[in-house]
Amino acid sequence: MSLIFAGMDGEMTGSRVEEHELIQIGLALSESEIFCSRIAWDSFNYEPEALEVIDVTLEEVKEGPSAAEVDELLVQWLTEKGIEKHSIVPVGWEVAAFDRPFVRKSLPKFFQYLHFHSVELNSVIYTLGDVMPYQGVRPNSATWKKMAKFAATFNIKCEEARWPKKHDAGEDAVMGLMSWRWLRNIVAAGNPGHLKVEEKSAELYGRIESVDATKGKTV
Repeated sequence: MSLIFAGMDGEMTGSRVEEHELIQIGLALSESEIFCSRIAWDSFNYEPEALEVIDVTLEEVKEGPSAAEVDELLVQWLTEKGIEKHSIVPVGWEVAAFDRPFVRKSLPKFFQYLHFHSVELNSVIYTLGDVMPYQGVRPNSATWKKMAKFAATFNIKCEEARWPKKHDAGEDAVMGLMSWRWLRNIVAAGNPGHLKVEEKSAELYGRIESVDATKGKTV
């Protein structure tokens, strides 16, 4: 069985899986293979701040297919692509701690397609922080996160001539996958820019010049 690394993201009515609901799911197998769907609930608990952040009204949460319908559609989409159960390694920011439990609760059939491992991007940037050189300095973890998200955003802007939508599960799934690819290529490059590491502070994410930041062009 081959592992498939896919960006995954969800939007929820709140932060507690035992109380709140998944209202949008996004899965990106690549930049162009994306499944995204709203999930409707007739009754639900919610945190006002959560709905405000994702710009969704109470009425809109009640619109769309049910969780069971979305579960069937997503599994059908994966089956048509020949994807096996337990083969998808979800990639994203807080994907293991936050998104997976909601998926397990609301989309149990799709959950069977997830591998028990995840790529948690926060773990990646904490690993690189203050250690991995880039453009002549060793960025801290917060800067690595900004750079990775900027690289993903920049790639979408250059290739599709638009800014990615915020708080959209499909868009965020693609962003997570692109961020991970960019970070992997940084590790592969070893010392991007081949500059001597020295102590200085800079907003490095503003210096990314790659048009295709997910394919290793770091200068």
